[in-house]
Amino acid sequence: MSKYSQDVVQILYDNQPEFVSGQTIAEQLNISRTSVKKIIDQLKVEGCEINSVNHKGHQLKQLADIWYQGIVEKIVDAQGFFKETFVFPTIDSTQLAAKQKLVGNQDSLLILSNEQTKGRGRFNRPWDSAKGKGLWMSAVFRPNVPFSMITTFNLFMALAIRETIQEFSKDEVAVKWPNDIYIGDKKVCGFLTEMSANSDGIEAVICGIGINMNQEASEFPNEIAHRATSIFNHSDEKINRYEFLKLLLENIKNRYMQFLTVPFESIREEYIEHSNIWNRKLKFTENDKQFPGKAVDIDKDGFLHVEDEQGEKHRLMSADIDL
Repeated sequence: MSKYSQDVVQILYDNQPEFVSGQTIAEQLNISRTSVKKIIDQLKVEGCEINSVNHKGHQLKQLADIWYQGIVEKIVDAQGFFKETFVFPTIDSTQLAAKQKLVGNQDSLLILSNEQTKGRGRFNRPWDSAKGKGLWMSAVFRPNVPFSMITTFNLFMALAIRETIQEFSKDEVAVKWPNDIYIGDKKVCGFLTEMSANSDGIEAVICGIGINMNQEASEFPNEIAHRATSIFNHSDEKINRYEFLKLLLENIKNRYMQFLTVPFESIREEYIEHSNIWNRKLKFTENDKQFPGKAVDIDKDGFLHVEDEQGEKHRLMSADIDL
């Protein structure tokens, strides 16, 4: 990618839906019109849909499946919550990058990457993070709350993610307690929440989110194809990553403010309504102990109440559930 590619994309994006002449772009960036044409041609190869017309200039119709730093920053700044944004073409893990950015930093942060090479979910399971096909991000929050509240953080975030995906999906989107989002019987999103704390309290909450947006069914690795899906497979059209990001960040902001200001009990019924774990036989794994049973309730603290086949009751703070 040319060092001016980001600048050219930004100019075209800021002037949508108008045409911008090559001369105007050249003057703004202090480069030649020949250089502008080469950059435009390269952007088209990357996947940007640009309408180029003699004597009119260039019109951006659609961005490529790439996170462009300047455009992401514009979206984040307009949303007004995260203070710093980092965008990578490829990275081992946005979650690892977020942890590294914590050092000497007290702000809320957003990390995005077009690709992860070592994406991980809960229990250190690998997460397939194909280039340009999904949303791979980590968000750093700075809540000034007691440790006891963190048990419900995931539940607020789950609703934010679920309602965002639902806006793009024709089919019902559901939450699988505590960290997964499903469409039908297949997983479309997983998220991982980790905490940085010291004796004085919580320093940061890091939420890593992986959402399958535009994979076709045939593109999933064989080992997960039977249980994975993407939003695209439940939509009439390809998902616009930037429109999706805008809505997701807004929903995350709103649900985070709820988390800070109202108890989980106030959204408990909503959470239960959108959960997919009721009235079915499930297999639970907690601390290497595995047992079949059924979910019967979620209490005001976000703990799941389960009844096993012997009728014994369990109150789970976190567990792996096989549907």
